[in-house]
Amino acid sequence: MRCVAVIDLKEGLVVHAVRGDRANYGPVRSRLTASATPADVVAALRAHLGITAFYVADLDAIQQRGSSRAIIAGLIAAHPDCSWWIDAGFDAPAAVEPYLAAPRVACVIGSESIREPADYRTLRAALPDPTRAILSLDRRHGRFLGPPALWQQETLWPDTVIAMNLDRVGADQGPDLSLIAELKARAPSARIVAAGGVRDRADLEALAAAGASHVLVASALHAGRLTREDLAAYA
Repeated sequence: MRCVAVIDLKEGLVVHAVRGDRANYGPVRSRLTASATPADVVAALRAHLGITAFYVADLDAIQQRGSSRAIIAGLIAAHPDCSWWIDAGFDAPAAVEPYLAAPRVACVIGSESIREPADYRTLRAALPDPTRAILSLDRRHGRFLGPPALWQQETLWPDTVIAMNLDRVGADQGPDLSLIAELKARAPSARIVAAGGVRDRADLEALAAAGASHVLVASALHAGRLTREDLAAYA
């Protein structure tokens, strides 16, 4: 299992995501750096924790209130040795094209950003390289967000699927192990990514035992509840 650090971008800053309540996200407060500037936060995560994989959520683009594309491009250019998963509210091929020039970038298709299954199929066709396409199955308040077909039809899933429980993001409630188990049972060959709720090393161990291939982490990193040593086994 590999740990992927989450960078939530809003209005030019890295913000602290809590339960998907995006209107109230404030600048991140981290033990690793006093800055909420994206370049400083990424540099601190690399320097202090040895992070080499990042999930970047462009919340402005997801909410259709602008874009952090220039900031993201700068991060990718400054750290070409890292892996980058970009979630920018992709809903059409033209939106993903600017990100495909860099070789270590994958595009996350969030189910909440998809209106119809046909839109999803069009996006997948624009990402023929299977390593470039990731599907995030988004849930909030116990409900699936997006076209039901994306949740119901495993044949639509790419090789990597994120189990995104927004209710647990930043909530210190622990990961949704039952969701991981369900998706793993339905698609045994898929890489299932846990998202939301990781508190400490014990949660990492539980997710690895549940069969997660990756885990998205943010709050536990900035709060100092996960150390470089904790992450070393999941690098």
